[in-house]
Formats: sequence, C-alpha cells, structure tokens
Amino acid sequence: MTAHTTTPEGVHVWETAGPPRALVQLQHGYSEYSERYVTLYGGLIPHLVELGFEVWAQDLEGHGDSPGRPGSPDVRRSVVDHVLTRRRMRERGLPVLLFGHSLGGLVTAGSVTVDPQDVAGVVLTSPALIPLPPPPVLEAVKLVGLLFPRLPAPIPRRGPARLTRVAEYVEAGERDTRVFRGRMPLRTAASVLEVNAGVRRRIAHWRTPCLVVHGTGDNVTDAGQSRAFVESLPVEDKEFHPVEGGYHELLHDIDGARTLELVTAWLDRRARR
Repeated sequence: MTAHTTTPEGVHVWETAGPPRALVQLQHGYSEYSERYVTLYGGLIPHLVELGFEVWAQDLEGHGDSPGRPGSPDVRRSVVDHVLTRRRMRERGLPVLLFGHSLGGLVTAGSVTVDPQDVAGVVLTSPALIPLPPPPVLEAVKLVGLLFPRLPAPIPRRGPARLTRVAEYVEAGERDTRVFRGRMPLRTAASVLEVNAGVRRRIAHWRTPCLVVHGTGDNVTDAGQSRAFVESLPVEDKEFHPVEGGYHELLHDIDGARTLELVTAWLDRRARR
C-alpha cells in the first residue's frame, strides 16, 4: 500500500518507499477528489509512486476533504492554493512536475502562467479551456456571479456514462457518494471564465514543456480548444495528443492503459533532464 499522509494545510502526499527522484503535483477535476486517482484513472498515483515520484494533491474547495460549500470552488483561489503548494514542494530541491485533469487542468495552466518558476513539465488531460469571451460578457458574468453566487450556471451536468465508455467505471462513478452531483454555481462558473482569460492573456510568456491529451469524443470539454492552446504555446517542447473517440476521463476510458503509459513516460523523461 502506498504511504499516504495529509499536511496541516490539507494537502495529500503519497510517498515513495525510498528517496523520491521528483515530485508531481496532481490537481483533480470538478465534482471529484484527489483520492480517486489511487483506485481509478488507471491507478495513476500508485504508478507514479512506483516510478519514484512523490505525489502531492489538494482537493478543490468544497470537494473531497476540503472545507467549503459542496461543488462551489472559487477557481481564482484554487490557482493561488496551487501556487502556494508548489512553492512548498520546491523547497525539497527536487524536480517538480504538474498534472491537471479537466477543471484541474485549467487550475494548473493558471498556476503556471502566474508562477512558472522551476516547473520541469506539465501534463493536462481534457483541460477545461474555453474560448475567450468578449470583455463585456466577462464583466457581466462576473457581476452576476457576485450577485447570485449560488444560482446554478446554465451548464448541463454530465453523468458517469458520459465520462467513460467502460461499464465498470460508470458503475463506480454512480456508487461514489463523495462525487458532487449538483450543478456548477455561478460563483464557480464566473471564476472559470476569469482564470481562463488570465491564461489567455499570459500565454505568450509560457516557457514550460507541456503535453495535452484530449479525447475526440469528449462532450464535457473541447478537444479543439486544447489543440489551439498547444499551438499557441511559444515553446518547442510541446505536444497535443488526440485520443480518437476518447471520452472525458481518458485514463479509465477504453485504451486507458495506453494513455496512462503516454502520461507516465512523458513525466518520467522530463524528470530525467
């Protein structure tokens, strides 16, 4: 069993048996929590630990073990928390790599654009990147989010059957009482737009190696936006990897083992540099 502790700040840490060779900061997606990546997502965390990576992960506000109204994170605050956690990780003096899925992918991208220091590489799977809205629309959504923070945003919920094509994982998602089932509130939706806009504004300063993996059958986030994001990165070490027909949760979708190998091999190579 992988050794698991939690810091006083509420950060989950999965430790290696011996001295780690690098650290990975993992950020989960909307409505879920960090520990799902132990038993689901192809067992990503145990695989990383076996490769010698110590894994750090913090549940979003109102998710998993984090306090707050369920399903209502302020994504701007999530970016700040991500940066602060990474700064503590840097104190270890080891390479630091990042992994973010879905909304966690947007948080991770926002974190890198705010503070890119000492990041050896970034992997984003199915990131929640969206087109940049006109400034008046962005300002209007921010205002509505302030006035009616708990009102559900006009965003459809996707059940487990729309996230993966593997029946056993659909059933696991339906049984999991820790997964948030409600609609995203306007508070969160407005902060998603703000963080996304910040990433777009600062993209010209991106200098970090990056792999983005996205399924072409994803109906939660947009593979086209992921492709455009990678194309806009001003770095040579970048890759967009489309998974033909893949759903949103690629690591436990059909061919999830292949995606897991792609992700872990990419992180392994960046840790060796």
